[in-house]
Amino acid sequence: MSVITDIRIHTHCNDLSGKFWNPAIRWTYKYAVFVEIEDDQGRVGLGECWCFDAAPDTLCAFLRTEVIPAFLGQEVAAVEEISASLTRRATLTARHGILASALSGIDIAAHDVQAQAQNQPIWKMLDIAGSGVVSLYASGGLYGRNKGMADLGSELADMARSGFSIVKMKIGGLTVEDDLARVHHVLDVLPVETRLVIDAVYSLTPDDALRVYDALPHDRVEAFQSPTPADDITGMARLVRAGVPVMATEAEYRHELHAKLIEDRAVTLLQTAPVACGGFTRLHEMADMVRGTDVRLSLEVSSTAVALMAACQFAAACDVVAHVEYHHLHQVFFDQLPWLNSKFAPQMPLPVTPGLGITLPENEVELVFNTSNPPKEGAVA
Repeated sequence: MSVITDIRIHTHCNDLSGKFWNPAIRWTYKYAVFVEIEDDQGRVGLGECWCFDAAPDTLCAFLRTEVIPAFLGQEVAAVEEISASLTRRATLTARHGILASALSGIDIAAHDVQAQAQNQPIWKMLDIAGSGVVSLYASGGLYGRNKGMADLGSELADMARSGFSIVKMKIGGLTVEDDLARVHHVLDVLPVETRLVIDAVYSLTPDDALRVYDALPHDRVEAFQSPTPADDITGMARLVRAGVPVMATEAEYRHELHAKLIEDRAVTLLQTAPVACGGFTRLHEMADMVRGTDVRLSLEVSSTAVALMAACQFAAACDVVAHVEYHHLHQVFFDQLPWLNSKFAPQMPLPVTPGLGITLPENEVELVFNTSNPPKEGAVA
């Protein structure tokens, strides 16, 4: 059994200059936080943590003081048990959300180490009978500075031309009428066989969401993402009963909320981010929750190629994952994935590289902490 000897934290900042936005966020600086686990055999596993903060400092400090000490010197195989213990303790510490983000990075990195030890890609370690392929949908269609209707249409049409059979765009930032005009224009320029995901980023009432959906050709709509506020489960269930293919709720990590969304039939696609929900361990639990129901999983990615590879590895192993998001704005380190070339297909085979299938480009990240050389007392990681 391999033992964890070092854990490192790295960060990256992507300057998006405020040129693009959705109804909730104008993208200026987008930070990413990475965790590397090294074992006593010299294997290095990589994971990513959800980070939508104005700066990564809080998450990095939390990892350094509250999470990493629990794993150092422990067997890699014990990561799941230790994570469960920390999660139970969060009942007292009230740190559930940031803990789920931190443990996601740890869990993904631990799986990377274990898969390398078995000389297998993670997807094959998770399920030897897995398909080894992933369905990707193209994500973009944000609001943008000096971005008109023609620009939006060209953007999504280019995605379809590159091989994507499903594309996603944002709504909810304008009036219902103006957003419908944008959606209709996109549908007009897309091939008729290309399906569309519309993402309202939790901005609409159920009445307005139903009004939008009923104004569109239903056979062209793959999903309506986050149509209402995230806590409006009743509203989402009403939309599903009306035939709307609701997809929600990306960064949510709570088991009880996922269970309620399924039990109340409030989603058609249960959406989650592997770097936010707890990593592969939690993804397995969610897959078990939806198996045997009409609900399928969809994996959210809106940061880096590390998060994308984590999502792809799980999707390639799991038969209840409908698709994985391939973002056209958040593309940090996407050049590290040569298997994803300019021409996409409905089913993309994953490489058989052992582990996660990606390493950090050291010249593009900042090392903020490692256990073999911790910061001086009083310093903030």
